[in-house]
Amino acid sequence: MKIKAWIPAFAGMTFAFAGMTMAAGMTMSLTALAADSILGKKTGEPEFLPVDQAFEIQPLEAHKGGKLAMGWRIAKGYYLYRERLKFTLTAPASAKLGAAALPAGEKHDDENFGPTVIFRGALNVELPVSTRKGPYQLTVQYQGCADAGLCYPPQTRTLELAR
Repeated sequence: MKIKAWIPAFAGMTFAFAGMTMAAGMTMSLTALAADSILGKKTGEPEFLPVDQAFEIQPLEAHKGGKLAMGWRIAKGYYLYRERLKFTLTAPASAKLGAAALPAGEKHDDENFGPTVIFRGALNVELPVSTRKGPYQLTVQYQGCADAGLCYPPQTRTLELAR
C-alpha cells in the first residue's frame, strides 16, 4: 500500500513514502523553475556576499621584533567594527599576547551600536607576542556589516603559524 502526500509548495510532485518511490521526473524540474521565478529574489534587492568573501581573512605571519601579523581584505560596501575585534593567543600556552596595533579607522554612527569606529578596504593588525617560539595559534573574533543593511553575526576563526 502506497501512502501519498501532497504539499502545496511541491505541487506537481508526488511522493510515495511506503515504497520510497518518487514520481516527479520533468514535472519536478518545471515546478522548481516556477518556484524560483515566483519565490526568487525580487528585482532591486541587494545580493550579499558570504561572510568569508565579504571579510577575507589573511594568513597569520611572524614579523620582526616579536610580533604576529594578520588582517582582512574587506569587500567594497562592507565594513568591520573595531569594538567587535578580539584576539586570543591559544598556543603556545606560555606566550602572552600584547595589545593589538590597529589603524585609526573611520567614525561611523551605527543604528544598532551608536557611535563606533569601522574599517573598510583592508585591515592589517600587528600583535606583540612574548615569545618567538611557535607554533602559534591565534583565535580571532570579529563582526561586520554591509552598507546595504545586512549585519553578519559575530565570527570566530583560528589561525595557525608553524614556526
